[in-house]
Amino acid sequence: MRDERGLVGRSAVTIMVLIVLFGLAAVDGGSILFAKLQLSDTADAAAGAAEQSYASNHNVTDAKQAALAAAREQENDVRISAVSIAPGGAVTVTVRKRASTLFVRHIGFLRKYAVVTASSTSSP
Repeated sequence: MRDERGLVGRSAVTIMVLIVLFGLAAVDGGSILFAKLQLSDTADAAAGAAEQSYASNHNVTDAKQAALAAAREQENDVRISAVSIAPGGAVTVTVRKRASTLFVRHIGFLRKYAVVTASSTSSP
């Protein structure tokens, strides 16, 4: 018969490690989801500002600057990936940022999951 002393201790440690890992994954996943929701609001604000600016003076450069200013007002570390203006005056803005996670942004093959993007269109 095998010696079974210490089996409960090893199982308890394994279960605790798994619980901690799942908890950290849930926290990082929540951070990424929250960043995505915030970024969606930022994209809406940037698109609205760009559309208003373009409607008032039809200057693409001013519209892009208005989008950047509105986005930075919402969040400091946001980047504008693209601003496109349709012939009818509809403005589409795409923004991106890196979510502030505990571990995902530090692990090489997971870094791409920490970068969130959002796009919004505002039309006259």
